[in-house]
Amino acid sequence: MTLEELETIPESMGRRLHANHMELLGIGETMRLAHAHWHLKFGRQDAWRRGLYRDQLTELLEENGPPARHPVEMKDGWAIDTSRSLPHLDRVLADADKIIAERSGKRQTTVGAYRSYFQDVWRPEADPETYPAFLDFACSSDLLAVVSRYLQSIPALSTTLPSGIRFVESNAAFDDQPGKPHDSQLYHIDYYSLPNVYVLVLLEDTTPEHGPWTFLPRSLSQTVKDKLGYWKHGRGYRVSDDEVYSIADRKEAIEFCGPRGTVLFIESSGCIHFGSRNSLKPRFQLMLGYTGACRTDFSETFMQPKVYPIRESDSRLRKMVLQKNLLKL
Repeated sequence: MTLEELETIPESMGRRLHANHMELLGIGETMRLAHAHWHLKFGRQDAWRRGLYRDQLTELLEENGPPARHPVEMKDGWAIDTSRSLPHLDRVLADADKIIAERSGKRQTTVGAYRSYFQDVWRPEADPETYPAFLDFACSSDLLAVVSRYLQSIPALSTTLPSGIRFVESNAAFDDQPGKPHDSQLYHIDYYSLPNVYVLVLLEDTTPEHGPWTFLPRSLSQTVKDKLGYWKHGRGYRVSDDEVYSIADRKEAIEFCGPRGTVLFIESSGCIHFGSRNSLKPRFQLMLGYTGACRTDFSETFMQPKVYPIRESDSRLRKMVLQKNLLKL
């Protein structure tokens, strides 16, 4: 494939390369091809964001609203904050109560349900304006300081896969294969962007009965990945417990449980994980997905990107987070 062909991969080819979790070429090879493709298209954007991170991050954070506290530090691919002191978090929780009361407990088939046991009840066409606390939280300097330092770049809120903002309900009552873990209930490592960082918020108190997000730290995850030949051609995307625990001690798995308002920062492209398994009590979780400028999948070739509302008065940093292809301010 020539450079010219690589730069203009059509929608049909992007779909084929992406299909069945990159089955055609294998996950690792497809990720390398996708990164080369997007670097040809967005290399200047990537360099610009990395340069601003390197030279102006402190200034951008101050302009956006000075961080309220010392930043959380992600170690071995993750960090959990239980302080409930992050800016706008109390507003998010108050609005989450309203959304849960209005939309939970029944399948919201009109808002893009795609897994029987898991649904996103966020309404991207209206909720960012109706409930501005969520984007205020996602664009706060306290969150962006953590994510930027992990990515070594000014991040963008994802516009395709994963959705940049999801308000998810996991509920075993919806599961069409109860008692048999499947799809994202099985271990996997995300391939959308390298790295890809999630900020997850427990919107209600969460225990093992709620089917919590469960993961292994990054270093152990990479050992599992290497020994299983994961991401290689012919190797499936989902991994059974037996395979993972043949290498890692089951006791090393971390369940994201805790009181409402607990926040997890995690590199989902580095830490093997699963969630929503046996959610005997419904679990409600906010999921924010951040990427760099150059992705490692082909979703942007065939998916209509989400558009986040931007105001003229927004800071430069907030505009960059909400508009991935913004090159000049």
